[in-house]
Amino acid sequence: MRITEAARQVGVPAHRLRHYEAVALVVPDRTPAGYRDYTPRHIARAKKVKALLDTGFTARDITLMLPCMQPEPAPGLCCDVTRARLVDRLHEISERRRQLQATETALAAWLSREATTS
Repeated sequence: MRITEAARQVGVPAHRLRHYEAVALVVPDRTPAGYRDYTPRHIARAKKVKALLDTGFTARDITLMLPCMQPEPAPGLCCDVTRARLVDRLHEISERRRQLQATETALAAWLSREATTS
């Protein structure tokens, strides 16, 4: 299928699929005329890429992780690398949540003091 339909199925604009291709995350086949030709396999991979990007992973992270997220993972250390990166990301999210909660508490306290002095 062409890029417009592929983008619709993945839920991204066509330029996003072009970016995925530019950074070698999803490389579609080409027709004899040179048009991109997305197969169901490309769509599934693009959906994984989108989900990982939406979670905050970088294209570099995803490049390392995708081989381990296939039905038959690539042998070697990639699964350990993927697992470690997932754990790191979880810690990053937890720390960010802690920072946001501290900010929320400080703002609420400030607003509370403002309300009592007004």
